[in-house]
Amino acid sequence: MAMEYLDCSIVRGGTSKGIFVERDSLPEVGAARDNVILDLFGSPDVRQIDGLGGADKLTSKLAVMGPPTRKDCQIDYLFGQVGTVIPRIDWTSNCGNISAGSALYAVHKGYVKAEGDSVVVAIHQVNTGRCLRATVPLLSGRPAVRGDFAIGGVPGTGARIDLDFGDFGGSAMNRGILPTGNAVDRFDVPGLPNLEASVIDAANLCIFLRAEDVGLDPLAGVEALQADVALIDRLEAVRAIVSRSIGFLEGPGVEEEMKVRVNPLVFVVAAPRTYTALNGAVLEGESYDILSRSMARRAFSKAHPATGSIGTAVASGIPGTIANEAYRGTSQVGEPYAVRIGHPGGRLEVRTKLGPSKGQLTLDSAVIGRTARVIMDGRAYLKSGAI
Repeated sequence: MAMEYLDCSIVRGGTSKGIFVERDSLPEVGAARDNVILDLFGSPDVRQIDGLGGADKLTSKLAVMGPPTRKDCQIDYLFGQVGTVIPRIDWTSNCGNISAGSALYAVHKGYVKAEGDSVVVAIHQVNTGRCLRATVPLLSGRPAVRGDFAIGGVPGTGARIDLDFGDFGGSAMNRGILPTGNAVDRFDVPGLPNLEASVIDAANLCIFLRAEDVGLDPLAGVEALQADVALIDRLEAVRAIVSRSIGFLEGPGVEEEMKVRVNPLVFVVAAPRTYTALNGAVLEGESYDILSRSMARRAFSKAHPATGSIGTAVASGIPGTIANEAYRGTSQVGEPYAVRIGHPGGRLEVRTKLGPSKGQLTLDSAVIGRTARVIMDGRAYLKSGAI
């Protein structure tokens, strides 16, 4: 029998916006579930005109929520990146911005007791199996929305939600935060022979490249970068070749998987310099520590991915990485340090601490501040025959 409607919420988390659905309201894992979600979003369609999708990778995101399946957590959060052109959903990655929305949602829907000025929510991030800890401010027993915390890429201010990704070191490959064992590796990429790259596994799988090595102008706007098809081709080749080389993806369909999967994310970095953000604000080079431009699935991000910010902060603190070369702050293993990232939407900061354990670097904590807001609770009507 076809589903007629689906109860859902629309929540902005950080610089992303997602549709939040309770796990028990969906079919079992499989094609039927994915078909319902594609119908809900209006995919495949670049405009997603016949659904709730926002026709942008930052707004075509899904959070499947439910009672916890880990005893030390209070809620389950499964992330899905919904394709616009390709009718597939990437269930293999995480979104840090939507993670902020999941923390707010947990309080909004009563998964945790809302007492005092704030509450710590332990979130089972189902895609990775890791535990995210979020501190959500409260006002009269409800999630606080108003506040004075601003994040680049979101107009105005809101109440700050702190997300700690300290449990997410090595979460993509389970081989530590340096999955190759090296701060820098070399890869043979067509047109970019012997290319140096740093691969970091923290919150998501991240590849760091020097801007000058791949022909990216750090001062170019997102529109100009997106229009440079040759640049995008080079960076997509890097994603595929690195994925194969380190054993992240195998087989003949890697290039096709790159069109669907968020991981690995590519970050092209440079030393700080003055530039103009998308909202017209001028960011002076002295106001941040590293310039970063992010790309995956042939699209540059208008704002820095929150998970990618964790990876960028971790990479900035590891001597010898390409991010560390560009980083203009100071860091020391075993001591907290801060990384301010300049991105197209503005500036964000991550507070990080790396630790040594059995001769390897570990991620002890990585805290990023986000804001979030419930936009809508309601009922979405589906096309006939969605199942």
